[in-house]
Amino acid sequence: MKTTNNETTAIDSGSVSLQTTEAKSGFYESLFRKAMGNAKEGQMSVLIPGGRSFTLGEAKPGKQNAVLEVKDVHFFQHAVLYGEIGFGETYIEGMIDSPDMLRVLRWFVDNAVATPGFAAAGKKLFVNILGIANKIRHTLRPNTVKIARKNIAEHYDLSNEMYEYMLGSSMAYSSGLFLTGKEDLKTAQENKFESLCQKLQLKPGLHMLEIGSGWAGFAIYAAKKYGVKITTITISEKQFDYCKKRIEEENLQSLIELKLIDYRHIDGQYDRIVSIEMVEALGFRYFDTYFGKMASLLKKDGLMAIQAITMPDTRFSNYIKGESDFIQKHIFPGSCLLSQNEITRSLLRTSDLNIYHSESMAMSYTRTLAEWRKNFNENIEEIRKMGFSERFIRKWNYYLLYCEAGFGSRYINVIQLLFSRPQNTQLQDFHGLKNQ
Repeated sequence: MKTTNNETTAIDSGSVSLQTTEAKSGFYESLFRKAMGNAKEGQMSVLIPGGRSFTLGEAKPGKQNAVLEVKDVHFFQHAVLYGEIGFGETYIEGMIDSPDMLRVLRWFVDNAVATPGFAAAGKKLFVNILGIANKIRHTLRPNTVKIARKNIAEHYDLSNEMYEYMLGSSMAYSSGLFLTGKEDLKTAQENKFESLCQKLQLKPGLHMLEIGSGWAGFAIYAAKKYGVKITTITISEKQFDYCKKRIEEENLQSLIELKLIDYRHIDGQYDRIVSIEMVEALGFRYFDTYFGKMASLLKKDGLMAIQAITMPDTRFSNYIKGESDFIQKHIFPGSCLLSQNEITRSLLRTSDLNIYHSESMAMSYTRTLAEWRKNFNENIEEIRKMGFSERFIRKWNYYLLYCEAGFGSRYINVIQLLFSRPQNTQLQDFHGLKNQ
C-alpha cells in the first residue's frame, strides 16, 4: 500500500532552503517575537535549544500557560516567512513540539485578532514566495468534474482501514451531535443522523438524494429506521466499493441506490436532498453551480438539509482573497469553507430556496475530533503496519488538533441548515430532537 497521495516532505517551501546562519535565526526569532507582541489572551512559554526561553502574551485567570518547544531554530524563519502553513509544516518535520499542542494552537487562535498572522512581519521585508506558490497550487486545483475526483481521492481514498480505526463503528466522517456530553461517539453520530432525519420529516414512500455517500452510515440509518428510498452518490471509488459491500450486508439494495457520479451529472426529481459536510469540497467558484443544481433536483414541496463547516461572515471575504491554508495544501486539496451569508447569497442568485432552520454544533465537533484523535492514536501501531509514515502520523495528528482548536474557540463553526421553498405547507417547525 502506498503511504499517502500527498506524502512529500512537508517543508518543500517552493524549494526554499532552510539553511540559515545563526545570525539569521536570531533575526527571524526577533521578527516572530515582534509579530506576537500584541498577544494578550493567555501566556505561552517558548523554549529554545541551549536553555533559552521567552514568554509571549499575558497570563489570564483560569487559563493554563501554553508551552512551545522549539527543537530547531530554523522554525522561526519558516513561521515568519510562511505563516500558519509554515508553522504546521515545522510540526510535521519535528522542528517544534509541545506537551499539549492543542493548547498551543488554541493560544494562537485566541490571539488571532491581536496578532493577525506571524507571517506579516516577514511580508513587510520579503516577497512571500511560498504563499504565492501555495495560492497558485490551490487555484490550479479547481473542482471541475475531472479534478474534483482527483481531489477527493487524495483524501478519502487513503485507506478505508485507516478510517475505520479513526472513525469507529459508525464510519461517519462528520461531526456527531453530543446532546448531554456523556454519549459515546457512536451515539453522537446516531444523534446527528436522527436530527437530520427529523428535520427532513422522513417517512416511507419518499425518495431522498444524498450528495456524498461517505461510508454509507447515514443512508443505512435512514433506510432502516424510516423506510425511505435513497439514491446516494459519491465520486470516491474506494468509498463506493465500501458502501456497496455495507449495503449488501444490510440487505438494503431495494431501498438504497448507490451511484459513482458527480453531483453535476445527476438528474431526476427528489422529495428530499441531504448533504453532510460535502459542500466544503465544492470550491468557491462552484457554490452557485451546486445550489442551482440542488434547486433543480428538489421537488416543489421538497426539503433539503445540509451539514456544513462555516466561518464567520466577517472573515469570509479575506479568506477567499487570501493565500491557501494548511488544510487546503496538506489535507483537502480544492476545499473551501462557506459562510452562512455566502450560502444565502448563492441561493438568491440561483434558486427560490430559503433557509428555514439553522443549528450550531461547534462544541460537538470539538468532542468529535478529540474522539477521532484518541481512536487514531490508540490504533497507531496498526496504522504504521499499513505503511503510513511517521511524517504522515504527525501531519494527521496536527490536522485533527488544528481543527479541534478552531472549533473549540469557535473560530470556525459547523451548522445544520434546513431549506425549503416559500409557502411549503408540508414544512413543520423543528424544536429539537423528539424521542428516538
